[in-house]
Amino acid sequence: MSPSARREYLGALVLLAAGGVLGLVAASRPWGSARLESSLSVTSTTVSGSDLVPLAPAVALVALAAVVAIPAVRRLGRRIVGAVLVVLGVVQAVLAGLTLPDLAGRVQDWLDSSPEGLGSAEEITTSPGWAVAVVAAGLLVAAAGTLVAVRGPGWPGMGARYERPAGGEGAPARRPAEGNRATWDALDRGDDPT
Repeated sequence: MSPSARREYLGALVLLAAGGVLGLVAASRPWGSARLESSLSVTSTTVSGSDLVPLAPAVALVALAAVVAIPAVRRLGRRIVGAVLVVLGVVQAVLAGLTLPDLAGRVQDWLDSSPEGLGSAEEITTSPGWAVAVVAAGLLVAAAGTLVAVRGPGWPGMGARYERPAGGEGAPARRPAEGNRATWDALDRGDDPT
């Protein structure tokens, strides 16, 4: 593999890992917190990114799984994996980006529809930086997916150097080993006597 192809290959894997880790971390953090007052007490609750954009942790996990899948699959498989990553990354970035303009309203909507019936908040504070991080994570995944779909089919696959050539392409004829000496001789030549 040429040095530039190796850089592309490793770069795509690093982008995927970075997008996956950033997406998981940012989606698990509180994007908003609300102070709820009742007649007897004041409580506070937090709303995480995975509450507002449930797709974000799933895309992050798919990106991390793709770090292992890309070396394991070959030409067509890499094109498919790359296309799926592009779509998921773009969808994640768009969904997280749509929460940014009205993050406090999204937090309130989540409180209103929560299973606990938390209701209306007296005060809502937001942390839009985590939403921006999820947008960035989605863009990293989409960029890596594009690189995999376009350039990935030319990268070597896992274990390709250990495969025996196809039957008619110079593969040695298999013959049964004749005792221990023949087995050791085959190993010395680099043949697999099994």
